[in-house]
Amino acid sequence: MGFIAWVIFGALAGWVANVVVGGKDRRPQGCLVSVLVGIVGAALGGFVYRLGTAKR
Repeated sequence: MGFIAWVIFGALAGWVANVVVGGKDRRPQGCLVSVLVGIVGAALGGFVYRLGTAKR
């Protein structure tokens, strides 16, 4: 997967997590923060995955 795909996957994962966990009482900026955390997490995960597979 390319870097852009990891970013898109992270954004979707963050948004879904916010919808599932956030409920009706979530703050307006909560969704944006969740999406950004998802993007950062997916990008770091993709980077670590590439490091691990590059040595094989």
